Amino acid sequence: MGQAGQLRPPAAFITTAHLLGSVPDGEHMRIRVRKASTLSMATAALAALALGFSTPTVGAVPAPGLRAEHVPTWWYQTQALPEVKVDLASVKALMDVKVDLRIQVRVADELFASSEGKATVEARRALAAERNRAYTAVLFADEPEEVSAVAEQFAPALVLVTEEVAAWEKAEAERKAEEARKAREAAERAAAANASRSSGGSSGGGSGQTPKQYLNAVAAAYGTSVSWSTSACGRSSSWVSGCYTGGSTVTVTTNAYDSWSRAKGEGRNVVIHEAAHYLTRQQCGTVYVGGDRFENVTDAYAVLLGAGGTTGYGYNSADMELAKALKAGRCEL
Repeated sequence: MGQAGQLRPPAAFITTAHLLGSVPDGEHMRIRVRKASTLSMATAALAALALGFSTPTVGAVPAPGLRAEHVPTWWYQTQALPEVKVDLASVKALMDVKVDLRIQVRVADELFASSEGKATVEARRALAAERNRAYTAVLFADEPEEVSAVAEQFAPALVLVTEEVAAWEKAEAERKAEEARKAREAAERAAAANASRSSGGSSGGGSGQTPKQYLNAVAAAYGTSVSWSTSACGRSSSWVSGCYTGGSTVTVTTNAYDSWSRAKGEGRNVVIHEAAHYLTRQQCGTVYVGGDRFENVTDAYAVLLGAGGTTGYGYNSADMELAKALKAGRCEL
């Protein structure tokens, strides 16, 4: 309590008015101005926040906007391409018929080259024309039906040339077989004539020919020559043995001409048997006609060629049928 009769509020309740009451008048005015300025600045700051900083600052560079000003439109200005649908089944069907036709074209190429001199000129010309048309279809045709139609027209020309070539080859084989048959028959007649001239009885003839010379003449009558040896293909025995390994030479053991009787019997049979191997190979390209029984077939063939008997292998009726086919110029029944 200060002076008597003047009550002062507690210190916790001293107000601005009490404080200002103790400030001189001039200072009091400056405080009021400062408060007003502070209030104006606060009001301006709040307004700026409310406007989202959109109020430009004097002298500052404006901030770029967050939204694009120009939206590009080129992508929807391009014309839309038409939708293309592919029929895979049709494509596969076209491919299949073209592959088949291309194979036929290749066959025609090889046939045309190999048919010269065998098929007629007209048939080969027709084949060439149809071949060219087929090849064009392979390259440019778009529909399976079109390719199939070309293939149907192509087939008869291909078949015609094939048949003409087959007929020519068959006739040529028959011609060669006939020539070979005539040559064999001539050889057989010559061998028989030589044998009759040189026999003159069991002890030989008056011609002065030896048993060895006689057997050499028999071999020559069938287009072969004899290589004489003490063994044939590693075999030697008291019996006459023979061997054929190719070419026109046959191997026969020297005991074949021990005597005239042996030469005209066992020796002659062995020589003709080995010559039959040679003739079979010349005709068929192999001696193994008859498979495992090729020796039996050869024994039968030797008998047909003029041998007086077998060489020990023997033969049955099936072997003889194959031997007859060989004599007729065939290599099988």
